[in-house]
Amino acid sequence: MLRKMRRLFSMILLTSIILIGFKVLPFIAKKVISSENPIALGKTIVIDAGHGGHDGGTIGVNGSYEKDINLEISQKIIKKLQAKGYEVISTRDNDEYIDNIERARLANRSSSDVFLSIHCNALENNDYISGAQVLYYPDKNKGNQDLNNKNMAETMMNSIVSATGVIDKGIIEREDLIVLNQTNMPAMVVECGFLSNPNEEKLLLNSRYQNKLVDSIIQGLEDYLR
Repeated sequence: MLRKMRRLFSMILLTSIILIGFKVLPFIAKKVISSENPIALGKTIVIDAGHGGHDGGTIGVNGSYEKDINLEISQKIIKKLQAKGYEVISTRDNDEYIDNIERARLANRSSSDVFLSIHCNALENNDYISGAQVLYYPDKNKGNQDLNNKNMAETMMNSIVSATGVIDKGIIEREDLIVLNQTNMPAMVVECGFLSNPNEEKLLLNSRYQNKLVDSIIQGLEDYLR
């Protein structure tokens, strides 16, 4: 009798576990699916931290190096893009010099969807000009693709200005830049601000402002990729 009761209890317990499982599993599946970012699926982004190594880029009015700020901002972009589900390729992860043609070749080998290069600006003997710029390759057939780089640049600039309040210094065509004219995918250079302006240099060194800038850049990318 006791053995039969134990067997009955085991069967009831097993049935309860199975029933609970059927109720919980769909919930778990929904949570996993809802965490996916449909924009990121199948998308590869190349993030290029400008300059590096012996090429320090511009030097801020208070002594900051562009190469260091570029790397800090780029690493934050990479981390957040990966968290959103994008495949991300970085042209440099430390303070090393990489020739611009090698950066372009890396992007082309990866068959990426967008190439984004991070830089900072400066003007000699001018400490009051400030603002962000986006540089892009003119819209025409490149690498057997018809690229709408101007639209991408406009989308990025609108996102940055809207989120950070930085002055809009415009989107500018640049046919002469290797990372733009030698890449086969949509490509742009974001000039995050002027290190020759002491207030803007201070902002670009500030972690909280960097995070706001990074979020605006990612939003610009996603607005373009939608």
